[in-house]
Amino acid sequence: MEKVIIVGGGPAGLFCAFKLLERGYSVELYEQTTAVGKKFLVAGNGGLNLTHSEDLEPFSKRYGQCSRLFYELLQEFGPKDLRSFFSELGVETFVGTSGRVFPKNIKASEILKRWVDKLKADKNFKLFARHSLIEIREEQLIFKSKGELIEVPFEKAILGLGGASWKRTGSDGKWKQLLEKLGVEIKEFLPMNCGFETKWSTFFIESVDRAPLKNVGISFQNHRLRGELMLTPFGLEGGGIYAISNFIREEILLNGSAEIHLDLKPDLDLDEVKKRLIKRGKKTSMSNHLRKSLGISKNHNILLKELVAKEDYNNPEQLALNIKSLKVVLQTTRPIEEAISTSGGVALSEVNANFQLKKLPGVYVIGEMLDFEAPTGGYLLQASFSTAWRALGSFKKGF
Repeated sequence: MEKVIIVGGGPAGLFCAFKLLERGYSVELYEQTTAVGKKFLVAGNGGLNLTHSEDLEPFSKRYGQCSRLFYELLQEFGPKDLRSFFSELGVETFVGTSGRVFPKNIKASEILKRWVDKLKADKNFKLFARHSLIEIREEQLIFKSKGELIEVPFEKAILGLGGASWKRTGSDGKWKQLLEKLGVEIKEFLPMNCGFETKWSTFFIESVDRAPLKNVGISFQNHRLRGELMLTPFGLEGGGIYAISNFIREEILLNGSAEIHLDLKPDLDLDEVKKRLIKRGKKTSMSNHLRKSLGISKNHNILLKELVAKEDYNNPEQLALNIKSLKVVLQTTRPIEEAISTSGGVALSEVNANFQLKKLPGVYVIGEMLDFEAPTGGYLLQASFSTAWRALGSFKKGF
């Protein structure tokens, strides 16, 4: 029986193991942490957004410069296929109001348990935890486990080692040096789906600490969206900014800072905001007037006071302009360790159509190891499965 070695127990690696067993291969899966699926479990803390239900054309554009590649990949294994796979695990899914796809009435931990139990039930599957890949040789992988070196011969191996964020889940990017040593070009790791820093006053930090900004408009250059942000002691984070984090990051790298604008009342036009602000009573403080006339919360108001000059704050017309377009200057990204994902990885020029390394025949790289960018919203997880499916195209046995 032909054997395939998989290194990395994330969703992409587990998916490959599942499908290879179905096709009649034996599988050995090596994971450097104590258990598989740790990043999958962390993602589950936020509701486990599996994929998105939008059409493939706009879906593929979420991958920026790699949109053409992902349009092809999504045609081969798209959101419907991903939902079908989870149904094989007994997991029913549903489409939320945002178009995002979630599992129905089941936690990530239970999904992972079912997944792993199915793998372990197959006599042709073996799992080796606490095995760190330390060297790649021709037709041989070298692991370190409990202080011992273990040599594993292979004909075909699939690497799903993740990016360089959330190191506690095993996604530490250390594989970069292993492949570079063999002449494989690796694009620099950069934070993606990350928070950004700005300089708040001490008063702001002590008054707000961490607080959500719900339903705000976010503008940066030609990007416009609506979402939720989180005010933090260091700056801003949250889904609303993650979606355009790569563009903001590039602006900071180029010019040293990036200027975004927030619309605190996106459901009202500027004239309506002005009209309501002008009706302020003489004995009513601006803070109370903002709360009563526009529903501006305490934290929204502190943000306004932080960023708007005192004379503009007390001028209804100038305050209205700021409520509709509040400038926030972002100065740097948060550390890569905190990022949900990373840009960079194995250059696409280093792999063939099935993601086999040109310099290492028989070795495939999938998921976040590859140099692409994806926002949150199900796009990142979908990419892991879609790239894995393409790699599986080289494994035809029983298929």
